[in-house]
Amino acid sequence: MCARKYLLYLKLAAWQVPQQSAASMTKGCEGQYSRPRLPAAMHAAARAMATALLTLTLTSGALAADDASTMAEVWLSLVVALTVALAAAIAVICQLARQRRGAQKAQHELAELTLAVEVRGDPHWRDTGIAEVDAIAHSLQDIDERLRAKRKRLSELNDLLMKTTTVVSGVGANLQLRALLDAVPVGILIAEAPSGRIVEGNALMENILRRPVCYSESPESYRQWNAFHQDGRPVASREYPLARALAGEDHPQLECKIERGDGALVWINIIGAPIRNDQGGILGAIVAVTDVDGIKNAEIHNQMMNRELHHRVNNSLSMIQGIANITARTAQDFSSFQEGFSHRVQCLSRISTLLVQTSWERTPLRDLVLVALSCGSHDYGDRISISGEDVELRSAVASALGLALNELLANAEQHGALSDDDGSVSIEWRADLDGDRPRLILNWTEAGGPIVEHPQQTGVGHFLITNVLARQMGGEVRLSYRAEGLQAEISADI
Repeated sequence: MCARKYLLYLKLAAWQVPQQSAASMTKGCEGQYSRPRLPAAMHAAARAMATALLTLTLTSGALAADDASTMAEVWLSLVVALTVALAAAIAVICQLARQRRGAQKAQHELAELTLAVEVRGDPHWRDTGIAEVDAIAHSLQDIDERLRAKRKRLSELNDLLMKTTTVVSGVGANLQLRALLDAVPVGILIAEAPSGRIVEGNALMENILRRPVCYSESPESYRQWNAFHQDGRPVASREYPLARALAGEDHPQLECKIERGDGALVWINIIGAPIRNDQGGILGAIVAVTDVDGIKNAEIHNQMMNRELHHRVNNSLSMIQGIANITARTAQDFSSFQEGFSHRVQCLSRISTLLVQTSWERTPLRDLVLVALSCGSHDYGDRISISGEDVELRSAVASALGLALNELLANAEQHGALSDDDGSVSIEWRADLDGDRPRLILNWTEAGGPIVEHPQQTGVGHFLITNVLARQMGGEVRLSYRAEGLQAEISADI
């Protein structure tokens, strides 16, 4: 009974091999068998052989108790199982060999197709049944068709452009479109009609944009170029000169800002023209793009400087007029008026020269103090000490503070510490950052001069400092008439 039971196992193993080998072949979506899975087929044969060997081992002990006929039947079944397993393994190996030959053939045909595309031959393809290779081949065919259509269109445009070139003797020197585009000193874009699809752009165009040319498919997609008018409005698709030239406008032009690949906005000038055939029909359009960012920025800067200069001249004239009126009120005669007025105007002129050197923007306070002290009648050297941190002032504050220091210097020369040989002046400043907005605190301190008394009547300098110039500086001036010397504390906007 044991031998018959083990014989049944052998028959079952022999029956599993063809069933599992057949199961390893699967049909594709088009009814063709796809590549078999190697592990499943090999495992089917291995399981059959292992089952046969296991059965042989288990039956070895029972064979001694059975008769010779049963033993022969067992051995026969075992031989059949091993034969079937071996046949299945051979079938799998043959199938793998056929697939390998098919894959090599498909790769060879794909290489021939690639070569045909490169040499612009006929990219004919017949499906091999290998899905991956067929997909690559179909993609190459699609790319080749698009390239052929583009070359055809470029050839038409080239023929149109080359009608104006000269043919030299019998050799001929027709320039190619690519050489022509790369030779011109401006960016070039060419679009076909009627679709408006951009088909060509030169290297200089990419240099201007600092990114590859965007081959827009239609005029509606020209907004992808991200251009803006001077007032910040985005340039509409229909406003681009390329779209206007395709619509028939002869010489459309636009000056705008465009976004570069690095995110910066730069000024460009675009001028276009339609490309027409002999009958006047529009075949396409071409635009020339020039980088005018440097010129445009210089123009804007000049306009700003002209407005600023006009504003500063008006302020200077108003200040001169105010100085003249105040000086005239306290002058005893024309000679004293002329002396006081000329001195103040000369100091204002030197301060204005310093402001021009800093483009009327931010003026270093240390430079301003040195210019104001240079307006004195003598070079006092070490008798005047200056110290303070690096601070920069707006032009309006700088001009008022410079005049205030000049008035303090003139008073020190006539009545204060610099009126004799022993006096000295200390100028110190700091930036006060504790409040809502930063402010400058400057202290003018005199020492060693004549004894100071509070004046019964103030002059024009006092009025200028404490009223006119204090308002212009956006601060205040506090004067202390100490016996050892005058002290002035000036606050101003930074």
